[in-house]
Amino acid sequence: MKRSTNKQNLSHGPRRVLCALLAAVFVLSLAGCGSGSASFTWFVDTIPSNLDPQVASTASDVIACENLYSGLVRKDASGKLVPALAEHWEVSPDRRTYTFTLKSGLTYAATKGAATDYAITAEDFVFAFRRMFRADTASPYAVEFSPIENSAAVLAGQLPETALGVQARGDATLVFCLSEPDENFLSKLTLPGAMPCDEDFFNSTRGTYGLSAASTLSSGSFYLYNWTASGLFLRREPSGNRVDSLRLVQNTGASGQSAAQLIANEKCSAALDETGEATSLQSISYSDTAWSLLFNCNSVFGSTPLRQALAEVARTAASTPDSGLFAPVTGLIPDGLTVDGIDYRDAAGDPTPAPVDAASLYREARQGMSNSDFNNVTLLLPAGSGLTQAAEEINGEWQKQFSLFFSLEEVEPEEFEKRLAEGNYTIALAPISAESGSVYNVLAQFTAQGGGLTGYANSLYATQLAASSTATGSARCSLLADCERQLLSDCAVVPLFSQQKRLLIADGIQGLVFDPFGPVLDLTDTTQN
Repeated sequence: MKRSTNKQNLSHGPRRVLCALLAAVFVLSLAGCGSGSASFTWFVDTIPSNLDPQVASTASDVIACENLYSGLVRKDASGKLVPALAEHWEVSPDRRTYTFTLKSGLTYAATKGAATDYAITAEDFVFAFRRMFRADTASPYAVEFSPIENSAAVLAGQLPETALGVQARGDATLVFCLSEPDENFLSKLTLPGAMPCDEDFFNSTRGTYGLSAASTLSSGSFYLYNWTASGLFLRREPSGNRVDSLRLVQNTGASGQSAAQLIANEKCSAALDETGEATSLQSISYSDTAWSLLFNCNSVFGSTPLRQALAEVARTAASTPDSGLFAPVTGLIPDGLTVDGIDYRDAAGDPTPAPVDAASLYREARQGMSNSDFNNVTLLLPAGSGLTQAAEEINGEWQKQFSLFFSLEEVEPEEFEKRLAEGNYTIALAPISAESGSVYNVLAQFTAQGGGLTGYANSLYATQLAASSTATGSARCSLLADCERQLLSDCAVVPLFSQQKRLLIADGIQGLVFDPFGPVLDLTDTTQN
């Protein structure tokens, strides 16, 4: 087994805001409920199923990994970048070389906090990054670390893993070499994919790494206490008033209760809410969803001029519901997302297409078409969305201006999602979410490789989106902005409203780092009064 070595202390560098996967970070005061005097309970859609940090991608898996593992650096309760497993680091003048010195005496913990002989060394980070750039790992974090020297060639199998610009100099010194400066590189090192992985232990699991308690080691402030079909339970040694237990469970016994009721009844410590109901609880508001018209390009709406004509009318006809749950939208990508540390919406501007002559476009599109082509067209929306009146207003204006009348078809959310995935619709009013915090992921779902939502096919769009995955900084932001403008100009998707959401919180716990886009729920510094 490996052993760590001691190194002297040096100064450390500044913090920057995490891009792409991590967007707006909120530092909150929350109240802990659930079992135990210092326990924090969070409801997840699904129980974490994969604790392999290099591949974790679902919200529940990512949140579990954020607390189970530590990387070189982390974000503290003030949003500042501080050392985690690293003692200090240095950055070269050209900002292409990062040298980290690890803390001494670092070891992994097994289930229930049992001590292990596995020391955390620089080689563990080298192995983690080599895994990230193995094609068969299919790591979602490879795109974020593409500036690492030779990463593309290693991922493509053109160079051996040893050529990757991540090298260990002894047990305690780790060096990253970048092909070009990445101003957000330090922040990216907080992502789960950048967490260490012991090669000997990984090989001993024989393909089950992170899939069971026995094949998981902790490098973070929490260790794995129990992992069952009922939930994932993390703990750490009690110290003062800090939260020492994290419970990630599903809401199976109180599914009919609102977020406020769940907190009041001590079922959970905080909850996401979309009701807009009055509450005395603390709340943090945000929006990660743009409700948009989707035109199925594999139907009668394969005509771009036809989509553009209907979209122009819809944008002017749709009035924002006064329920307090919706607000006007600027583009498909919500406010708050960043690309390599750049505020995407500020940089991209308003991508809404310039006004067009809807009547002329409609006449152009109808050449060679008959009324019967529209016989089976419906406007599909999920029941309970709160947008029935808005849909009726749009439909009424289409009838008024084009003599087209489409039936409204409201179905249960499960059926709605199924039909959307199957392309079994002509027009839909649907939520387009940026829950992953990635501008790229939002736009990628409109490509054949990303799911083919709406059946949209544009070679320029696909080419520029692919190019954005290897670009960095302002160049990457510009390519993504071009894609968003192209998508909205072709009107395969027409953003109408942003859905307002909030995190409802109780009193008593301080120092939680929450990010709706990451998603991030980091309890490293969380305490309970």
